[in-house]
Amino acid sequence: MSTQEFLNACLESMHSKSFYPDYHKAFRILRADSNALKDIAFRLRYEIYCDNHNIDTAGSSTACSSMEKDAYDDHALHYLLYHKTTDKAVGTVRIVLPRSDKPLHSFPMQFICDHPLLHMEDKVPQFCEISRLCMTRDFRKRPGDGVALPSYFDQDQGLQLNEGTSVHFRRTIPFAPLGLLRAAFEGALENGVTDCICIFDPEQLYALQRIGLSYRVLGPRLDMNGPQQPIIFNIKHALDNMILQNPPCWEIVSDRGRLHLKANELGQDAWQDQLFDQKCMDMLFQNLES
Repeated sequence: MSTQEFLNACLESMHSKSFYPDYHKAFRILRADSNALKDIAFRLRYEIYCDNHNIDTAGSSTACSSMEKDAYDDHALHYLLYHKTTDKAVGTVRIVLPRSDKPLHSFPMQFICDHPLLHMEDKVPQFCEISRLCMTRDFRKRPGDGVALPSYFDQDQGLQLNEGTSVHFRRTIPFAPLGLLRAAFEGALENGVTDCICIFDPEQLYALQRIGLSYRVLGPRLDMNGPQQPIIFNIKHALDNMILQNPPCWEIVSDRGRLHLKANELGQDAWQDQLFDQKCMDMLFQNLES
C-alpha cells in the first residue's frame, strides 16, 4: 500500500464512523487547577477506590475521610471529566511529573516496580506516570458495555411512528474514559514528556489493545489487589498505532490529530517508525483540514 493509499484509507474510516462530535456533546474535560476542583477529584477517587471497591491505594492518605490523596498529588496534574447533561464530574485522572530535585522519588511505581528503567537518573526525567484514571459507577458498566473502557449511550432523538407510538434512537459513544486519556496525553505533552508509565490489571490492558494503544511491559506482573502489569508507552508511537487500528478512538484521544502533531514534534527520534515521518504526517493533516 502506498503512502497516499494508506492516508486515504485512514481518512475514509474517520469520516464514515466519527464519534468525535457526539463525544464532545456528552462530555467536557476540565483541568483541575484550583484547590476546589482538586478536592472534587480527590472525592471521586475516594468514592471509586475506597467506597465502591474497598481498594487499598498504595501510599494514599485519608486524613480527610472523604478524600483519597497522597504525596504525589503535589507534583501532579489533575483532570476531571464532566457529563454535560447532568453537569457532574464522572471521571478523573492524574499525571505525576518527574521531580528535578529527587528524580528517583518521582513516581509511585518506583516503589513497587524494580525494573531498571525506573531507577536510572538520566531516564526518569523523560517520563510521567498516568494514574488514578477512574470513572464513577454509572459510567463504568452499562448493559452491553465493556468493563474497563465502557461505551456511553445517550438518548439522541425520538421518531413518531404512529399515534401513541414512538421510538427513541440512542447514539453510541465508544469508551467514555477516552477523554481522560486525551487529557493525560495533553498534560504530558505540555510538559515536554512523551514517555508514559502506568500500571493496569489484565482487563484494562485488553481494553487498551482494543482501542489500538500499543505498549511495552516493564517486567512481570505484580500482586496488588490482584494481578497488575507495569507498562510503558510513547505517546507518538501509541497514536501512530491507534490511527491504524482504531481511527474513531484516535480522533477523540488525539483531539482530531492536534495532539498527534504535538507528539510528532517532540518524539520524532524516540520511537522510530518510518511510516509516520514528518512528510506523511503533514499530508494527513492537510487532508483533515480540507
